[in-house]
Amino acid sequence: MLIKIYYIVFFITVLKSIIILRKNNFFSQNYFFVFLIVNFLIDFFSELNIISSKAIQYNYLNLFNIFFFIIFYFSYLKNKVLPILILVSTLLCVIFTSHYFCFDKYNLNLAILYCITNIFYSLYWINLKLNNVSKVRITNEPLFWISTSILVWSCFFLFRIIPMYLLDEEDKQFLKLLKSILLIINIMVYTLFYVGLTKYKNSKDEISTT
Repeated sequence: MLIKIYYIVFFITVLKSIIILRKNNFFSQNYFFVFLIVNFLIDFFSELNIISSKAIQYNYLNLFNIFFFIIFYFSYLKNKVLPILILVSTLLCVIFTSHYFCFDKYNLNLAILYCITNIFYSLYWINLKLNNVSKVRITNEPLFWISTSILVWSCFFLFRIIPMYLLDEEDKQFLKLLKSILLIINIMVYTLFYVGLTKYKNSKDEISTT
């Protein structure tokens, strides 16, 4: 039941991003529709078991998402050192764990790096927005809803994945519970993404970075 609700909410959010894309220019969402479409397709095909190597596809998805959010948040960062450090860290992680992209095993290091970078970006943007005077209320900013969503998701996902191999051996019931909770978190996250997308109609989400 939860999985059906998740895909319905996810699909509606993707449709919303496409509708906004058609009404506005290609750059109107700062390419956020690309993130939504790619993640939806990977998730959906994984659920249908069309792709057999699930771990490999999620390794590549995490890699894509890291690079996507470097681009997505880059214009909002005063200090450009942060994305460069994240880029270097990601490349090093890929180099030292390259075997995960060939064999069907989930790259836990890359997943943790993805969550940590999400936390950095979202907290940085929220802090930047709170410390800069703006006529636009923060709740009217699309990035407020997007950043809040990925912050919540990343914090819980870290809690979900770090002990997953241990729990798989010691406490499968608790691991199953965490998976169910993650589905609820995902539903909430894509609902907030939808709210964020509605704000693109009323706000260009511009902030001074000087």
